[in-house]
Amino acid sequence: MAKYESKDLRNIALCGQLGAGKTILAEAMLLKAGLIPRLGSIADGTTMSDFDPEEKSRQYSVNSTLLHCSYAKKEFNIIDTPGGIDFFGGQISGITGADIAVICVNASKGIEVVTRKAWDLAGDLGRARILVITHMDAENIVYNDVLESIQKTFGKKCVPFAIPQGEGGSFSGVVDVFGKDVPADLVDQVEALRLEITECAVEADDAMMEKYLEEGEISAEEFSACLSPAIAKGMMVPVYCVAAAKDLGVEELMNGIANNAPGPDQVTIKALIGEGEGAEETTFTPDANAPLLAQVFKTISDPHVGKLCFARIYNGTLAAKSSATISSTGKAEKIGHLYRYNGEKHEEIVNGTLGDIVTIAKVDALNTGDIIYSSDNKLRMPPIAFPKPMVGLAIVPKTHGDEGKIGTVLHRLAEEDPTFVFETDKLTKELVMRGMGTIQLDVVLSRMKNRFNVEVNTKPPKIPYLETISAKADAHYRHKKQSGGAGQFAEVYFHVAPNERGAGFEFVNSIVGGAISQSFVGSTEKGVIKGLEKGPLAGYPVVDIIVEVYDGKEHPVDSKDIAFQTAGRNALYDGMEKAKPILLEPIVNMEIVFPSEYTGDINGDISGRRGRPTGMESFGDMQMIKAQVPLAEVADYGANLKAITRGEGFFSMELSHYEGVPSNIAQAVIAKLKAEAEEKK
Repeated sequence: MAKYESKDLRNIALCGQLGAGKTILAEAMLLKAGLIPRLGSIADGTTMSDFDPEEKSRQYSVNSTLLHCSYAKKEFNIIDTPGGIDFFGGQISGITGADIAVICVNASKGIEVVTRKAWDLAGDLGRARILVITHMDAENIVYNDVLESIQKTFGKKCVPFAIPQGEGGSFSGVVDVFGKDVPADLVDQVEALRLEITECAVEADDAMMEKYLEEGEISAEEFSACLSPAIAKGMMVPVYCVAAAKDLGVEELMNGIANNAPGPDQVTIKALIGEGEGAEETTFTPDANAPLLAQVFKTISDPHVGKLCFARIYNGTLAAKSSATISSTGKAEKIGHLYRYNGEKHEEIVNGTLGDIVTIAKVDALNTGDIIYSSDNKLRMPPIAFPKPMVGLAIVPKTHGDEGKIGTVLHRLAEEDPTFVFETDKLTKELVMRGMGTIQLDVVLSRMKNRFNVEVNTKPPKIPYLETISAKADAHYRHKKQSGGAGQFAEVYFHVAPNERGAGFEFVNSIVGGAISQSFVGSTEKGVIKGLEKGPLAGYPVVDIIVEVYDGKEHPVDSKDIAFQTAGRNALYDGMEKAKPILLEPIVNMEIVFPSEYTGDINGDISGRRGRPTGMESFGDMQMIKAQVPLAEVADYGANLKAITRGEGFFSMELSHYEGVPSNIAQAVIAKLKAEAEEKK
């Protein structure tokens, strides 16, 4: 059994922008807990968190890493997440597995785009939040300006629990607002903060609020009882400041987490009752005696142990060598070995209790997002909402004979990162891998080469256009075939019309009087569906069309299934030719972040790519433009943005919707595709 109780667990995810100092903060926390003898170095590749070869060579995190230490009679599970926008999936999984999002803000740069995304995500998931201002010893730091920016962006509920002594080169440590040794020049400031924190804390308890309003004060014990619930409910967000590399402010932060942050037994968890579309949203308070409920938030492939799944236990307990049901299969699976991971090191454990983060080995059916539960448990965790990757590369193996191996390699890499996917395009036959950005795909290519000895050639993938119609039309096809034996006969009449964008295909049966038998109506629909696979313009799939069959003829001997399938397919082609077919292209939502000095250049570039700006935000000296842009126009955007911003800009994009391609551009696309088809003949 575990040597600690659930109330003594502190599950935290270190979040924030690349360069915010998360990994060194994690290292400093392990040092403070006595787990390591000295502070590791990112430059030297000696941190416990960044042990992956890719992280050592690049000198920044690309994975979320689980760390564990004991401090102040509490057990800390620390999830160090990557800060690059390409790897935001790591922050999604990390915050999902934690109770507290410790969001790091670089004092030199202030609130950045990933800072904001982590804040919003933690709020959406109902996680408690703590803000840590890092790099307080950097040059030209003005603490009050950073704090003002935080409170302006995130609200006055962000209250300092520790205040700095000096800043920049003179930063020498912090004063704990609830500490005993307060310098005389800070007494008034500390007293004001204590009062502010007390007023926020009592809001979490109606009875305590009433007492405080009536009596003007509460006891230390009563205050302590209110504080963690207030943080858990988001009524208050503690703010700390550190210079982790110099071990300044780290102890106060860890004491604050140990003493004031909520444990797994104090949080309210969002859940679902039931499965599928009928599932209803609910919440619950974790209970160690309730039936098992856990969720996998991260998966890795260990070269020695095999597939490893990191799972957070939300209810009940999970024992090694037990059985539990897995949501993706609905079947009971044997849970063999359980581990507690600490960086790349691990120890075997016999069970995990409420709130624990355990690592499950060698259960092939288990994947990220899967729920592990007892058969008598009706609760389910919501699916983890990872963004859909849109930045793609078409790949072909460099070495003949690697064709079979490459699929296995890509599958293993996709298991580790839900924001990385691959597929063989049904139309172009290209093998395409997609991620959140070019840096992520570069990491994937490097891992393919270094971990699996597979190299590939890459090129931009062909754009997944679609076809539809823009007008109504009548269609007809008569199929008659005589070849000496049994003949074929079918005749159908259609009305075709555009459907709403995104509504898909709709087949309407308006046959009256038995002009066509019901079974042959079904055959007609099969033929139409087959015809939708290739449109008349360039052979792309047809979408968003209503086909109504309203009349037809059949023959008592020669009519059969294949005849009406043929008639249905050809009547569709006839109708589309008359109904002004158009080409549809994918439109993506883009977020482009760059130094403000390049705003004019970025706006002009987006406009030249047929883009439509939808919003703009500032993050200190950085600007973020949101825009909707045709995917065909941003295939080379990573290299272009790098050139414009001298390597200081980055972007992300997600599929938004499909729109009609302007006629002049559509003509060029169709002509190019037809020319390519001729070359292949």
